[in-house]
Amino acid sequence: MQVEGERWSGELPESHAFSIGVMMGKLHEASATLNVPHNFVRPHWGISSFRQEINKLERYYPRFLTGGSWMLYQKAIDKIIQQLDSMQRDARNYGLIHADLHSGNVVFNNGLPYPIDFGRCGYGYYLYDMAAALLELYPKHRRLLIQGYERIVKLGKDYIRDLECFFIMFMIENYCHHSSDIREIPSLIEEQKYALAYITEYINDRSFLFKVVEPIDPERIFNELEEAQSTDNPPDFVMPER
Repeated sequence: MQVEGERWSGELPESHAFSIGVMMGKLHEASATLNVPHNFVRPHWGISSFRQEINKLERYYPRFLTGGSWMLYQKAIDKIIQQLDSMQRDARNYGLIHADLHSGNVVFNNGLPYPIDFGRCGYGYYLYDMAAALLELYPKHRRLLIQGYERIVKLGKDYIRDLECFFIMFMIENYCHHSSDIREIPSLIEEQKYALAYITEYINDRSFLFKVVEPIDPERIFNELEEAQSTDNPPDFVMPER
């Protein structure tokens, strides 16, 4: 079935961010009651799939990451796997998801959003699905999307911790996917000052979802690591509070 509509370009209006959240809530609400046939086979997005992506990144990361930056990535990867392993999966938080709901996969028709391109559709946590949409949004739009989602589906009181885990997970998976394409490398390098800022907040247990995170210098991280290793005093990678 072909979905009529147009992708939004430019900054997303606040009303559109809210309506995308409503749309996502309806998708997950429908998924929770879906009866799929026994021969319906789709991938599962979790620890195993994440490790497969990391195997690819281990081959290509030198194209866009310094040694110090890669050490930060490794810390984040280990923490993500530990969090995923401790999550309790049930019908309320896990089911069939789109798994790639970024702005390029949402079209608008008469002001309403519709999802397209279900190529990554599979089984996973609903918050993983949400993280894909939040990744490219400003903090105010993230909050609005979540408010729209909760118009349909209520989230648990501690959802932010898990959502931020999936946010970093999805961000790293994006780099896993694009790192093999040499044409993508300049933009990947440029993005690291922001990616590493998010990763640093994450590994230091500082919530970042609803605040503007300032970019950091990847070269400074490398220099700090070298200095710390020479004194046998590993750094905590703690950034000053803003």
